[in-house]
Amino acid sequence: MGIGNLNLTTSLKPKTPLLKKIGLAKHDNFKKRIYKNFCKLDFAEVFWEPHKFDLFTNLGIPYTKIDIHPKHFDRFDSLIDYLFDLFPNQIDLQFNQFNISRIEVHSDIGNLPLDVVLARLWVMGYRRESVSFYKGNTIYIGSNPKIRVFNKTNQLMRKVANRKELAKWEQDTLKKNESITRFSIEIRNFGMNLQDIADNLKQLVSYFDRFKFYNFEDEGTIPQLGGLQILLSKIRREHRKALQEFRDKDLEKLIRENFISSINQWFKKKKKEKNTFNLDKEIDHQINKLITAFKS
Repeated sequence: MGIGNLNLTTSLKPKTPLLKKIGLAKHDNFKKRIYKNFCKLDFAEVFWEPHKFDLFTNLGIPYTKIDIHPKHFDRFDSLIDYLFDLFPNQIDLQFNQFNISRIEVHSDIGNLPLDVVLARLWVMGYRRESVSFYKGNTIYIGSNPKIRVFNKTNQLMRKVANRKELAKWEQDTLKKNESITRFSIEIRNFGMNLQDIADNLKQLVSYFDRFKFYNFEDEGTIPQLGGLQILLSKIRREHRKALQEFRDKDLEKLIRENFISSINQWFKKKKKEKNTFNLDKEIDHQINKLITAFKS
């Protein structure tokens, strides 16, 4: 769906009796955490009642924080229904009452070797010291926004090996037996609410403008454009052979288009079921019932 982790805050108080009934609730009686109460649900974690600091500081903190996992919802509307059910008077709730403190957006590209990505990728607005590798197969760039590029299929296989539950789309991904490279961007202090992103999805798409790709013949242009060349000694020269297959593909465009396609589908409102009531059929049905009753 193009959106991963979604952290929300609101001044509203949740349905605490409901949370304690359907989830695993815990209390922090020693003020080790910002929020006094925590409840783990199947698709979200809810925190409420700030208590760690002095009275005035606590009053300045949103009363409730919700970390919700969009991967469990096939549409935005389904996520909203789930979210609103956690609060009283859900009929009167509005999207703009939920601010986004953190959001992760991503675009998945199939059958694109990670080695090719690492050999061709450079990122606008980042310094070389902000780049790090994890076990040679995941690249991390920066902190906010935090960029990750990794093999999503391998990550899902590790989850299965560790007996972790997968969402339906994750199960479907593994069934395709396709190698997926994920371009992930995590933004903290997002400064928007749910209504903002619902009204302006282009705001999310713009974050993918940071990704740039180049051919080796163009190495001299990278410093001129102020970009960060990711090619390091960790990338062996023989990996350049794989570049030929992807040389003419516009990866920047592909990343954006894949994200736009998935996010538009996820935000698309579910069609209301048509009223299948047929007056003629209903009259015939009632007449048949009367005939049967008279015969008996």
